[in-house]
Amino acid sequence: MSKRTSGFLRIEGLGKSFGGIPAVEDLTLTIEKGEFISILGPSGCGKSTTLRLIAGFTSPDTGHILLDGQRIDDQPTHKRGAAMVFQNYALFPHMTVYDNVAFGLRMRKTPKAESVRRVGEALELVRLPSYAKRFPRELSGGQQQRVALARAIVLAPQLLLLDEPLSNLDAKLRKELRSEILEIHRLSQITTLFVTHDLEEAFSVSDRIAVMSQGRLKQFGSAIDIFTRPQTTFVAEFVGHGNVFEGVVESAPDGEMSLAFRDIKLRIPSRGRIGTTARFAIPSHLLRIQTGTPSADNGFPARLNQLTYLGSNIQFSVELAGLTLTGEMSATGDALAWRAGDDVVVCWSSSDMIEIPV
Repeated sequence: MSKRTSGFLRIEGLGKSFGGIPAVEDLTLTIEKGEFISILGPSGCGKSTTLRLIAGFTSPDTGHILLDGQRIDDQPTHKRGAAMVFQNYALFPHMTVYDNVAFGLRMRKTPKAESVRRVGEALELVRLPSYAKRFPRELSGGQQQRVALARAIVLAPQLLLLDEPLSNLDAKLRKELRSEILEIHRLSQITTLFVTHDLEEAFSVSDRIAVMSQGRLKQFGSAIDIFTRPQTTFVAEFVGHGNVFEGVVESAPDGEMSLAFRDIKLRIPSRGRIGTTARFAIPSHLLRIQTGTPSADNGFPARLNQLTYLGSNIQFSVELAGLTLTGEMSATGDALAWRAGDDVVVCWSSSDMIEIPV
């Protein structure tokens, strides 16, 4: 990533409603030049609306958008310095690959020699120089998406906006193309906003991630920050820390801390004030089930509700104090013999628990 300047893209108090229902509420973000930012969240959380507001396809009800210090929310789409790649590619079926990529340059009346050069460079960047004379119907889904990327990049935008560009592809192709998108970003250094609902996609490509829910920004930070220090229960659950406990901090007999949760007491990291309410999560991949003596300082008898074999791993759920806990562990040893309904011990280490602000 290039050296940062201060606030290349600034979104200030952005809001948009449809039929009186908020789609984006009071969104404020500062994005630096050259960053690759993912906007992550479930369907209907306002991700795509945010991108359309930046691109100028939708007008905001409130707030401002500034690019390199200049307001663009009052500018027409073609003057905003942004290019958008859509989920459905939106290629012209009657045009060749070359003509699709060159279309925006023709609209701008770019001289022919320069247009030829830039289209060639864009097709080289997406590794499709030999496909220039083909039509979209003659391309695979991944190739069509690369053409859509080339059509955006050829305009030399200040912002590249990607609206779930991989969602129509199979799992293997998605992984391949997201690596290519990351390489294109590395070579072009275009500030990029990438909308996705897929946690793995966001974590694998992003400098920083904006997590949204119900039109609001819930957390903005690096993948490590969001995974290890979630600021809300929603973020914790969205990144896979769905086992959340809330209770009152107490002193354990040995002087360590415990959390009174329903009718059990959980060992927690030694921080916090006795008598205060606290909330902790245990990531699913750190939860274990076993038989016999617990192998960690949190261990409780439980009933195995469900067990799903996934090859190298098993996913499971257990009932503990009226709460369903979910986990994932290696499919080895005794784990292969367990069945739903078995009595097991569920355990985890207090040092692995993540505190969530109350």
